[in-house]
Amino acid sequence: MLRSLVQNPRVRARVLERVDEFRLNNLSNEEVWFRELTLCLLTANSSFISAYQALNCLGDKIYYANEEVIRSILKSCKYRFYNLKAKYIIMAREKVYGKLKEEITPLADSDQQLAREKLLNIKGIGMKEASHFLRNVGYFDLAIIDRHLIDFMRRIGAIGETNVKHLSKSRYISLESVLKSIALNLNISVGILDLFIWYKETNTIVK
Repeated sequence: MLRSLVQNPRVRARVLERVDEFRLNNLSNEEVWFRELTLCLLTANSSFISAYQALNCLGDKIYYANEEVIRSILKSCKYRFYNLKAKYIIMAREKVYGKLKEEITPLADSDQQLAREKLLNIKGIGMKEASHFLRNVGYFDLAIIDRHLIDFMRRIGAIGETNVKHLSKSRYISLESVLKSIALNLNISVGILDLFIWYKETNTIVK
C-alpha cells in the first residue's frame, strides 16, 4: 500500500515539491532557520496547524519582541501554551539566534544525529522537534516520530502499542530504526518517507 503511494506520480510530485522547499531553506539565512526552529518549538504538544497559525501571528516579532509581547500574541491567536512557549522562544533566541545555522550546518553535513544531539540543548526541543527542524532545513536522515507515524507503524504490524507522549530517547531511536528499514526498502530517505506517511494519514502535505 505504501509502495503504491510512493510510486503515485501525483503524490510523489507534491512530496518532492515540498522536499525542494526544505532544500531551499538549507540555503536560506539565519532568520529562516530561526523561524523553522520556532515552528518546531510551537509544534511540540500542539497540532501542526495550530503551531503554524501561531507562527504567522507572531511574524517578525520572534526576532525582537520581549516575552510579554510574544505571550500576548500567542494568547490572542488562541494558542494553548502561550506562557510556556513564549518563554521557550525567548530562551532559544538568547541561546542560538545569530549562530544557529553557523553551528548546526557543519554538524549536520557530517552527522545528522550529532546535530540532533546539539539541538537537544535548547529548552523545549526534544527528539521529535530536533528531527523536524533538521528535516525542514534540508536534512532527511532522521525520523519525525509523532502520533501519525506511531499509528501507521502499529497498523502495519511493525510495532505494538506505544505511547507517543512518553517516548524515551532509546525508544525513539528504536522506532526510528524501524522507519529507516521501511525507507531503505522503498529507496527513499526516512525524512521523505515521513511526508508520504503524513499524506496517507492526513491527506495533506503541510508538515
